[in-house]
Order: sequence, then C-alpha cells, then structure tokens
Amino acid sequence: MHILIVSQYFHPEVGATQTRMLEFARALAREGHRLTVLTEFPNHPHGRIPAEYRGKIFTRETFEGFDIVRVWVRASESKSVLSRLAFYFSFTFMAFVRGLFLFPRPDVVLATSPPLFSAAAGRALSFAYGAKFILDIRDLWPKAAEALGMLADPRFIKPAEWLERFLYRRADRITAVTKGFCAHIASLVPRGEEKIEWLPNGAATDIFSPEKTDPGLRGRLGLEGKFIVTFAGTHGIAQGLPAILEAARLLRDDPGVVFLFLGEGPVKEALVEAAREGDLSNVRFHPGVPTDEAAPFVNMSDLLLVPLKNDPEFRSFIPSKLFDFMACARPIVLSVDGEARAILEEAGAGVWIPAEDPRALAEAIADLRGDEEKRAEMGRRGREFVLQSYTRERQNERLIGIIGEMADRR
Repeated sequence: MHILIVSQYFHPEVGATQTRMLEFARALAREGHRLTVLTEFPNHPHGRIPAEYRGKIFTRETFEGFDIVRVWVRASESKSVLSRLAFYFSFTFMAFVRGLFLFPRPDVVLATSPPLFSAAAGRALSFAYGAKFILDIRDLWPKAAEALGMLADPRFIKPAEWLERFLYRRADRITAVTKGFCAHIASLVPRGEEKIEWLPNGAATDIFSPEKTDPGLRGRLGLEGKFIVTFAGTHGIAQGLPAILEAARLLRDDPGVVFLFLGEGPVKEALVEAAREGDLSNVRFHPGVPTDEAAPFVNMSDLLLVPLKNDPEFRSFIPSKLFDFMACARPIVLSVDGEARAILEEAGAGVWIPAEDPRALAEAIADLRGDEEKRAEMGRRGREFVLQSYTRERQNERLIGIIGEMADRR
C-alpha cells in the first residue's frame, strides 16, 4: 500500500512529535509499504528556515527508504497568536495543494495532531483520494492551547472545537497517546470507542540506553564532581520551567548541585535572562542536540526532570521523555499528575511532586542527592518497566496491525 503521513513537524527537527512520526515512518517502510511523509521546511522551534530551503515552495527527498515532501510555511521567530495561526494555516494550505499531486494515489492517510489544522489537511487529502483516514492524537486541541493561554478568543475556540469533533467523526480509526485522551474523544464521537486505539509513546531503546555514554562529556562541560539535575527537551510554555529556576535559587548555596537545561524553545531566551539577572551560577544552558545524540547527556545526569504547568488539563498528558529517561535507567522527578504519575509510581522509577512547586522540587533533589543506592534502584526499575511495556517496537507493531486491518477491509 501507499501510505501518506501528514505531520507539520518532522525530522530533522527535534521533539516528541518528530520522534513518534519518524519511528512510524521507519517501521512502515521496513514493512514494505510505499511511504510518503508530507511536512514543512524544518524550522521548529526557533522559527528560522535553513538556507537550503529558502526561496523554494516545495522539495522532495528520499530518506531511509521513504519519500519526504516538504512545503513552505510562514515561519516566524515571533510566537504571538497571529504568527502561530499564520504558521499553521500556511502549512495546511500548502500541504493540501502539494498533496493533491502524489503518485501513486495513497491508500491510507495518517495525520497527526496537534496542530489540529494539519490533521484537517490530512482529512481533506484522504477525501480527495478516497483513502482511509487515521487520526493520531498526541495532545487535545483546542483544550491544550486554551490551558497554555495560546487560545483565549471565543471566535477562535468555537471553530476549533467544531473542527476537533468533525475530524474525530470523519476518521476511520483514531490513535491516542493516553487513556485520558481516548476517553475524551469517545465522549465526543457516537460509538467512538469502536474506532479508538490507545497507542502510547515509548522509548527507542536502541538510542536511549545506559550504554550510550560519553566519559569525557562532564569534563568538557565543566561539570566534573557536580550533582547534575537536567531538564532536556523543548523550552516551552507548557513545561513550567520558571519553577525550576526558582528551585535553583533555593539551592544556590550548595556548590555541588548544578541545573542543566538542554534544548531550545520559545521561552529559552527569557530563562537565560532570568538566570543571569538572578545571578544563578548553578544554572547552565546547552544548545539542543539531535535525538540520537541526547543519551550521553541523559546518562551523565544524576537526576532528570519531567515537568508540566500546573493545569488540570495536563492530568491526561504523558510527556514522551518520561519513557526515554527510564530507558536510560536514570531516576526521575516528575511534576505531572494523573496518568504520568501512575506510570512513574507503578514503575518505581522516581518521585512525584506537585507541578510548579519550587520548594518541593528543591527538597526532592536534596533528598535524592543523599541516597545514591535509592537513585540506582529507581533507574533499574524504570529500565525494566520500559522494556516490558513501553518500547517503540511495541508501538510500531500496533500501528502496523491497525493498517493491516484497514487493508483487509479494503
């Protein structure tokens, strides 16, 4: 079959979406399907299109046995509501126009959301080609956008809610990364539970492994002998990162503890400035690295942070980095309640604290710093748990099974 994946974000961009879609693409290509990925010119999260794509409208390239068709988007370093909408709508329009000229015709269209508008492009293309439509839900839009303050105007919220329900109802199958998402979708779609599949994120255990180390990394970063507390990932609004800076302020009299921020994102510049103004010499910032180069940074860390903002909407979220960190056998401090907390506690892979609570974070760090044996046991349990239940291989097998069922029906 010819399978079309529509995803606004994709490799070589770094992030949970990009990793999930890349692993899907690799697995489907290995299975023998003809595969095309329809995506944007790389620009996330900084909003700058690389020089090799400037002045172009479309490009086509081959990567690891499948095709990637890229389209121009209205990228911007500004992250205002209007610039984001221009960014999303430009991809939706360009992806639909370019997607109409694929050959051979796709048999299945797999579109991922958010952003919800790129999923709309996938639905329109599936209708144009008479193809089956699979909708992959990684966050609940517009709920998540409202929780982050990105969407507050009812003139935008109501149409977005209508589009959300429309896509759920028109999808032939729906995959969602959490059980909470599945329940929400089922509540909006008549007999929705019949077509919804729980398809959680998992760890790429060949990339995230305790063996992926760099013995000289601590020294090159000037962190020899330090207790390293690391946040690795997108520096965005959703992560509630100012609370980590406040915890660093509470612990700055302890010269042995260092906070490392690894990655890029829209709030990074503000974080760097806040750390400078607060004279937080125990905070370091490192540029983002490709996913397959991240494991040595994870493995050199003594403690890893998985935070989200303090909002009830995030109780149904499970940050994908949780599985990657557990796969590296490193202890975790999680500040996300709900499903993510249940997974962490079932695994015994770390400790939970309330979201955006700097004092609780500082106390957890101080407690775990003094108990190396406890940290090692948490890491061991987390690794075992991921290998049993949350690997990319299991995730890919389930998606291949769903597509196989749809092929049989055709």
